[in-house]
Order: sequence, then structure tokens, then C-alpha cells
Amino acid sequence: MPEKRAANLLVECLIKQGVNKIYGVPGESYLSVLDALYDFNDKIEFISTRHESAAAFMAEAYGKLTGDAGICFVTRGPGATNASIGVHTAMQNSTPMILFIGQIGRDMTDREAFQEIDYKAYFGSIAKWVTQIDNADRLPEIIGRAFSVAISGRPGPVIVALPEDMLRELTNANSVNKIEKSCAQISNNQINSIEDQLKNSSYPLIICGGGGWSDIGRDNLKNFAETKNIPVVCGFRNQDLMDTNSHAYVGDASFGKPLYLKKLFETSDLIIALNIRFGEVITDGWSLFDFPHPKQKIIHTHISETEINKVYHCDLGIVASPDSIVCALNSSKRIEKKSAIKLEKIRSDFIDSRRVQPTKGTLNVAEICDYLNKCSDDDAIYTNGAGNFAIWSGKYLNYNKNHRLIAPQAGAMGAGIPAAMAAKSIYPNRQVICFSGDGDFQMSVNELGTAMQEGFNPIILIHNNGSYGTIRMHQEMRYPKRVSGTNLENPKFKSIAEAYNFGYSRVTNLNEFKDAFNYGKVSKTGYIIEMLASIEDIAPGKTIDI
Repeated sequence: MPEKRAANLLVECLIKQGVNKIYGVPGESYLSVLDALYDFNDKIEFISTRHESAAAFMAEAYGKLTGDAGICFVTRGPGATNASIGVHTAMQNSTPMILFIGQIGRDMTDREAFQEIDYKAYFGSIAKWVTQIDNADRLPEIIGRAFSVAISGRPGPVIVALPEDMLRELTNANSVNKIEKSCAQISNNQINSIEDQLKNSSYPLIICGGGGWSDIGRDNLKNFAETKNIPVVCGFRNQDLMDTNSHAYVGDASFGKPLYLKKLFETSDLIIALNIRFGEVITDGWSLFDFPHPKQKIIHTHISETEINKVYHCDLGIVASPDSIVCALNSSKRIEKKSAIKLEKIRSDFIDSRRVQPTKGTLNVAEICDYLNKCSDDDAIYTNGAGNFAIWSGKYLNYNKNHRLIAPQAGAMGAGIPAAMAAKSIYPNRQVICFSGDGDFQMSVNELGTAMQEGFNPIILIHNNGSYGTIRMHQEMRYPKRVSGTNLENPKFKSIAEAYNFGYSRVTNLNEFKDAFNYGKVSKTGYIIEMLASIEDIAPGKTIDI
């Protein structure tokens, strides 16, 4: 084998893994990689973003939408720290992602060189694996391992530092072959145990979430739940795991759970916690279940062994991929159909909870969501950042395997717009609708430049209430009439839209929104709909969200 530059070998390894898109901000620390990509621009597209946080958000969104590792390249020091928000989001979302960081030369280590950071210390608690490639000959080995770690078990982010002098070295190593995902599969004995528990249960409940699902898994979950009359609750911002219109879907375990849902948790005699983490949001701050043993019988399955008995010690713990579990359950002949009466009542409660109610403010976002359910495309992708405005889209929009939801379980503001750009980069002909707040929007507004350059045309809805709404709500509750730091003096969003060649409408009611949305649907350059709200329009009721 003739020698080649390590940077060229790296690009060949990425191509072997099926990588066709890289999101990043160019940096001098990996100029040799950018040079190598020049010869492969027909195979890999480098999408230059305006900020490293957006590049990382885009890579995370790519991983969540496709199930493959999203790839992000940033430079050392500030570039890497800017990208850390996307890494944290990928970890909490259980999304496969690899962040490549151009690193200082190996001969400068531990001198606090220009932009030097100890990446293992910095990223160690928010990534599955952090490593540095110091030997060009070992590059294929480590790249293969990075992909394996990112996509296998509980998917998550991997950090790979690339010293710039290593990237220029010559090597005759071969590129690594395609790495396939490796996940534990459920055994016959384990399925038998679940079947036995379900046979003895009168009021079972499924709570589902986490990463590692496929469309086949979603279909099997839906078919099993509907056939056996078992209610399904989706975890926080995992609503697209289940068809909202299914008669077995009864809500999502997010902030501000309605009373009927809390009662369902309380009265179910068997809870199948399917691939969820017993985190703060699902458990209402760990208050829904008793410690250390919940009084409800719980079967906890997860793709990672580290989640079993991590918080609650359950009756049965199973380490297996969610797809394998729902496939086996859907094929089971031993599980009897449960009474439809209980499920019908819970489903009725769910439907009642979503009925559009009058609002105190000027804009009824529930009506807008109801309109989008009827008039958005059948395969529309929804994204959102973080803030109380996302309560509306989380509560009132319909989701399924085609109506995907890309949103940060980590509560990261600014994630929605980059996620929308990533969705458009993967599926340019699908409708992409981003929910954002006025503060949330301004954390990544510069990525409209990426959209303009790449030809992306998402529809962006800005909830403009002139405040950091979530914090303002908490402030009003805890310190009434003592507003401090939460007001926003906003720019002219119309001028911003025009500057980035986006279309624009400003609306105050549903009829105006209908006209604006029709304009947005046909826009070739993207469209911003500014929804002029008031402080009362922050969220439905006094619901807490981040």
C-alpha cells in the first residue's frame, strides 16, 4: 500500500462508514482534513455553520433522524467548548454522534498552548467515550471503535481529538470497514417472564422512550399496544415513538402532567418501562414512585445495562434493544387482550386534555397546532428549542414515525433552528416546521445564514412575548411583581428575515396564521412567522417546562 496522509485516510474511513454529511466550522487545526475533503466533495458534503454550537446541534439532529452517527468537526479550544452544548444534548437524547476536534500538536501538550484543553477532563462526564489519535497507523482502529461506541448499546456522543501534526503524517494503514451496530437482543426466557407478568396483570401500562428505535420498532409497539389494549405513554420529547392518533396512546410523561396521567401511574398494577431512563421529568422529580422499591410492579428494559436499577430497584430488569422487545411482544401468542373499557376511559381523558380552550392572551397557539395537525404535510418534521412555548407543540401536535419530533431533552435553548437545518439537509423535499421563542430564536438566528447558503427552506414560528418566558413564569410565581432580567427588547424580525432572504409574516390570530402558513409552504427560501403573543401566552396553564 502506498503511503497517504492521515487526513486522507480519515476521510476514506468516514466514507466507508457511510458518512455523507459533515457539519462544522472550519479551523486551522484540521486544514489537512478540509483539504482531503476537497477530493471527495461528491461523496461528503461539508456544511459550514455560523457557530460550533449549531454544528453540534445539527449533527445531533442528523443522528436522531437517521439512527446513524451525526458527524461534527470543530477546531480546538473555543471551537470545542462551543460545541459542548450539542454533545450534552446528544447524551441526554441518547443520540449517536461523533465530534472530531482539531487538536494542538503533540509536542505542545501540557504547556497550556494556544487553545489547549484537556478533552478527556472537559467532555468526560457528557460523552460515552473521549479519545485522541496520536498514532496515524492506529487511525482506522480508533475510528472504527468510535463509530461502534456511538451507535451501539445506548447511542450517544463520542469525542475524537485529532492533533494537527498527526493529521499530516504519512501512513500505509488501510481504512476500516463498515461498522455494524451491536445491541443486546431479548431472550426467550426474558420474553416468557414478561408474558407471565402480563397474564397476571389487569391494568398494565407501557412507558417508552430513549434511543435506538427504528420505524419497525415503532410499528411493532403500536400494533402490540393496540391489539392487547395496553395504554402507552411516551417519555419527554419522545412523542414520535407512538402514533398520537392511536387509540392506545394516552399522553406523554413531560413537565406538568395532567391529573389523569398521574392517576394512571398510581393505579397501574404493572408498568413496562420500555427503554426509558427514570429521569427527573418522567418521574416528576422522582416523586411518582417510592424509593427504593416502587409499590407498582415494574419491568424495566433498557438498551444499556447501566440504567437497570440505577434509580429504582424494579421487579425485573432486562438489557435488550427496544426493537427486539416489541418485536417479540408483538409476535407473542400467550399475551391475552386486556379489557378495552379502562383504555377507552384513559384515551378519553387524553382527548379531553387536548381540547382547545380559550386563552387569556391574544394568540391561541393550541388552535394553531390543531390547524397544523390538519394542514401540515403527512411527513412533516417538527423541531423546537427550549422554553415554555414548546409546551404547545409538545401537547397539541400529532406525532408518529413520519411526523418526527427533534427536540432537546437537555432543555438546550437554540437547538430548534439548527435541527431544522439538519432535517432540511437530509430531506430537502420534506416540510420542516420549527417552533421557537423570541429568546430561543436569537440564540441561533445566525444559522439563517447557513440556510441561505445551502438553500434550506424551513418554516420557523417565533413566539414573541418579549421575555424569557420560562424564567419569567417562575419569577412571577416565586417573586410576584419583581421582574428582573427576564424582559427582552427584540429586534425587527421582519428585517432579519429580509436580510437572510426569508419570507416573513406577522400574525396575531388563527386566520392570519392560516394565510402566513400557506405562504410559508410554497416559499423556496424559508419563511418566518412571527406570532405576536403576550405574557399570558407563555404556556397552557401554569405548566413548567424548560
